[in-house]
Amino acid sequence: MKLTTILPLVALAATAASAAPTEPTPDPNQVYVKGVSYNGSGCPISPPSAQVVLADDKKSFTVLFDKFIASAGPGIPRTENRKNCQLTVQLHIPGGWQYSIASADFRGWAELDKDVTGRQQSIYYFQGDGRTTTTEMSVNGPIAKNYAIRDEIDFTSQSWSPCGEDRPVNINTSIFVSNTKNPKAGGVLTTDSVDGKIVQKYQFQWKKCPQAKA
Repeated sequence: MKLTTILPLVALAATAASAAPTEPTPDPNQVYVKGVSYNGSGCPISPPSAQVVLADDKKSFTVLFDKFIASAGPGIPRTENRKNCQLTVQLHIPGGWQYSIASADFRGWAELDKDVTGRQQSIYYFQGDGRTTTTEMSVNGPIAKNYAIRDEIDFTSQSWSPCGEDRPVNINTSIFVSNTKNPKAGGVLTTDSVDGKIVQKYQFQWKKCPQAKA
């Protein structure tokens, strides 16, 4: 079960800033991005259109997209209604630790006519693990403003990285715009932030690996 909260941009920043660490975390100097690869209609490889930035405290990473926009309306091809990006991130994790993604922040711009819907969904899983975790948000028109949405993942629904391995995490993100309820209307959905980048921020949760029995 997940809790989705729609917040003003200022409130979202304040919520993140006020979150106090309650669990032990690994040495930040031992956590870093080893590699990133991506592909999809929303993140063309050439020129580069996606980037991963790891926070200094190693409690989150942010995905920045340059060309991730979905739109619908009269004269707009159906291929523009949905865009996706398959992102693979490999982190170096120090021995004895596991991490999961505990929440996702979506920030962007929605300009949707009445009865037009925008939706964003991210599915993440560790390579070789059949378990998946989904975060998502939706906005309904009429609307023309920035949005900020936090999607909390219930602890029991979280997938954890395997102990003792730097196994890549796959993040498959899709954005949709639908005008099926009002075919004469239209809309655009991006996930761009104030600085013009498309932003999704994923919060980590860390835990120590179980001790091997003697």
